Amino acid sequence: MSGPTPGSHHGRTGPGSTERRRLRRLLQCWAESALLHAFACSATAVYRLMGDRRGWRPVLTRTGAHLAIVASAALVVATSRSDWSARAAAAFSASAQSAATAIPADEPVQATLLAIDTRVIDLHSSRLGDETAPIARLAQPHTIVPVRPRLGVITYTVQAGDTIQGIAALHGLQPTSIQWANPEIEDAPDLLRIGQQITILPIDGVYHIVEEGDTLDSIAEEYKASVEEIVGCTYNSLASRFTPIQTGIGLIVPGGEKPYVPKVVTVYEGEAPQAVAGTGQFQWPVVGVITQGYWYGHRAVDVGAPTGSALLAADDGFISFAGWTDVGYGYLVVINHNNGYSTYYAHCSNIYVYEGQTVDRGQVIAAVGSTGWSTGPHLHFEVRYQGVQQNPFAYLP
Repeated sequence: MSGPTPGSHHGRTGPGSTERRRLRRLLQCWAESALLHAFACSATAVYRLMGDRRGWRPVLTRTGAHLAIVASAALVVATSRSDWSARAAAAFSASAQSAATAIPADEPVQATLLAIDTRVIDLHSSRLGDETAPIARLAQPHTIVPVRPRLGVITYTVQAGDTIQGIAALHGLQPTSIQWANPEIEDAPDLLRIGQQITILPIDGVYHIVEEGDTLDSIAEEYKASVEEIVGCTYNSLASRFTPIQTGIGLIVPGGEKPYVPKVVTVYEGEAPQAVAGTGQFQWPVVGVITQGYWYGHRAVDVGAPTGSALLAADDGFISFAGWTDVGYGYLVVINHNNGYSTYYAHCSNIYVYEGQTVDRGQVIAAVGSTGWSTGPHLHFEVRYQGVQQNPFAYLP
C-alpha cells in the first residue's frame, strides 16, 4: 500500500487545518443566526407597522413633506446659480424695447403700460448684475385716480344736511365761490333748501350774468379784478378784450370778490329795561355738533341738535325780537344784552319768550328746529356788536 508523497497536501490533518475549519463553521453559524435574527426583526417591524399603520401615517406624512421642502430648496439654489434667468430677462427686455418702438403714437395707454413693463424688467436685470439673484416681482399696491377738472359750469341739487362749506369742499372750491355764483343764497349762504339747484363754477371766482350796458372794464372794476384775467379764463371763450359780450351770458371772473351784506331784522324798538345788562361772558346756547363754522359768507356758527332741544340764553338781557322772519331765519329770537352785544337764535321750532321780556343767562328761550331756509334741525347762532357780526368762537368758552 502506497501512502501520500511528502510534497502532497491532501489528507493533511494538522492542528492549523482543524482550527480553520472550526472558525469557518463558527462564522457560518453566526451568519445564519444573524440572518435569521434580522429576518425575524424585519417581520416583526412589518407586522407592527401594518398593525398600527394609522399611527405611523402622520410620521410618514411629515417625513415626506420635509423631504419635499428640502428637495425644492435644493432646486431653487441650483437654478439661481445658473445664468439662464439673467439671459432670459435680458432677452425679454430687448424684445419689449423693440415692441415699444413699434407702437403707434395714437395708442398712449398701451405704450405707457409696455413702458412700465420694460422699466420693471430693466429693474430686475439691474438686480441680476451678479447673475445670482432670482427674478423678483415688483409690487404696485396703489391705484392713482387722477383729479380731472370740470369742463364748465354745472348745477348741484341740495341734499339733506348740506352746507355751503360741505358743498364747496366736495367740488374743491372756496365757500365764497358757491355763494357768489348763486344770487338766491348770496345774502344768506347758510340758509339752503333741500332740492334747491345751485350753480357750481369750475374754478374759484365770481359768476356774473351780463346785463344791458355791461362791459369787460365795468365788470372787472365791480369785482376788483382785471380784464386780462377775465379774457384769459378759457371758460369765457373771449378772443380779446374787444370781443363783444352778449346780454344774459355768464362770465367767470377769476379772483373776483363781492362785498358782504349782513341781513337786517326789524327788532323791538320799545324802551329797554335799564336794570338788565349782560355780563359779557357768553355760554353755549345748546349742546350739539358743530355743522358749519364761521367764514366770510357765514358769520355765525351752526350747531346740529335734535328738534325740540332746549335753546338757552347765552347771557342776561331782554328779548328784542321773537317771531317769524322773511329773510330765511324762520322763527328767530334776538336777545339784546344792553351792553352793545346782541345774540341771534334762528330756525327755532318753538319760541317760549316774548318781545320786551327780560331773560337770565341759561334761561330756556326756544327749541331747536328747521324752520326757514334750512336742510336739517340746527341752531344758527350769531353774536353781533353794535350791529356788526362777530366770530362766536371768540366769545364762547
